[in-house]
Amino acid sequence: MVDRSREIAGWMANSPPNLTRRALLRAAMAAAAAGALGAACRGSTTPSGAPPSGAAGVAPTTTPGGAPAFSVALSQPRKLKVAWTAVTGAQSGVYMAHETGAWKDLGLDVDLIRMGSSSQLAAAMRAGEVDGGVLDWALAFQFQSQGGNAREVAAITNRQIFSVVSQPSITQPQDVIGKRWGITRLGSAAHTASLLALEMWSIRPDQVQFLAMQDVPAILVGLQAGGVDVGTVSPPTSIRALQAGLHQLVDLAEQGPEYPSIGLAIAERYVTQQPEVVRAYVAGYAGGVARFRKNPDRALAVLRQYLQIDDEEVLRDTYDRFSRYLAYPPTLPMNSLERIKSDLAAEDPNVAKVAIDDVAAPQFADELQAHQYFASLL
Repeated sequence: MVDRSREIAGWMANSPPNLTRRALLRAAMAAAAAGALGAACRGSTTPSGAPPSGAAGVAPTTTPGGAPAFSVALSQPRKLKVAWTAVTGAQSGVYMAHETGAWKDLGLDVDLIRMGSSSQLAAAMRAGEVDGGVLDWALAFQFQSQGGNAREVAAITNRQIFSVVSQPSITQPQDVIGKRWGITRLGSAAHTASLLALEMWSIRPDQVQFLAMQDVPAILVGLQAGGVDVGTVSPPTSIRALQAGLHQLVDLAEQGPEYPSIGLAIAERYVTQQPEVVRAYVAGYAGGVARFRKNPDRALAVLRQYLQIDDEEVLRDTYDRFSRYLAYPPTLPMNSLERIKSDLAAEDPNVAKVAIDDVAAPQFADELQAHQYFASLL
């Protein structure tokens, strides 16, 4: 399969700055359709580490008398190809579910692969190359309006966990007008967070120049090299940016509105045809988050493996932040989704036609919550 990642990156980096959010997301979907399939076909790019090992937690919850009350584990093993989409602590629950065997304990043989962004994941899911992964909520609505096949089934972060950082000479929001702004890719979670920050400051997206840097660490490299003036980054990169002397314009996790960022998605065919797989998928992810919280030493080792950093101070800060930021229980933030839909529908009438239930499938997490499954893992 032809690798068009450099061609796509160049197109995105040089795309006109005055495109609307609707046009940007449509362009991202179209561009990712070629690049994503190559990544999916190459197989797993998960950082190598210790083999998965079990941890505390059981497949079923139990009644007070000890009898099984609710079955979660699959009767037969099933394979899933799942993608993580950014080098960030926000996806720690996914890393831990895979590395500690939380999915495997429930009968899911997960091939965890690395993809560059939510837009690449959506394109790969549409082509049937990937079964699920970490998907930006805003893109999920846009994807569905274009005939997509993904459903969000678990919450990951219910706030934007990004910071907007800048060159030291840029000290206030209005200074970003006309500047080069580094994101990962158009249609990514970093892009959504950037648009939210601009909205907070009453600045139009066409008043800045978005540059696609491919991944979060590359945004910091661009800032340090002077190739971009502003960037949207998440921990641990945001922590390292401040260590390097860059200026923080806003920490959206602490200062921004409640606005869901990313969720755990799966192909719609599993929701309609194999609900038992989705139930195990959500339960295994929750096990990963619970193990992240309960076992700091293992969590730090997994963060070191996936984030590829050895700075103990940065690792510990990242762990502390995401112990708070990761949604638990991971039930879907249904009351907050209308705002995302409304924001998108203002520019894209097709999104207005999308029902929230076409994007979100809350019943699996809700069922687990009703049976106190999530509480049983802590």
